[in-house]
Amino acid sequence: MPQKRSKRRPPSEKQVNKRNRVIFRIVLICLAFYGVISIVQIQNQITQKENEVLEMKSRIQQQTENNDALREQVEKGLSDEQIAAIARKQGYIMPSERVFADSSSK
Repeated sequence: MPQKRSKRRPPSEKQVNKRNRVIFRIVLICLAFYGVISIVQIQNQITQKENEVLEMKSRIQQQTENNDALREQVEKGLSDEQIAAIARKQGYIMPSERVFADSSSK
């Protein structure tokens, strides 16, 4: 049996070049789109990390102020009023004091 020949002609060199240019442009557009998306995501990450850094600096500043206050308190020592307040919280009283308990709120 004889084989049938296709009536279709092979693409010409111009058609091949045109198709290759179209494919190249599509690939180039996809790469550009991917690049833009990546840059936006990275910029968002940078902004987030900058916010975290600012928050940490604020926390460091607060902790430094707390440390300075505690250091000053240690250097000065506790006053008699502070010692008395701490003792009252633990249930101690002065010998001349009278303690009244409010039983109506219980």
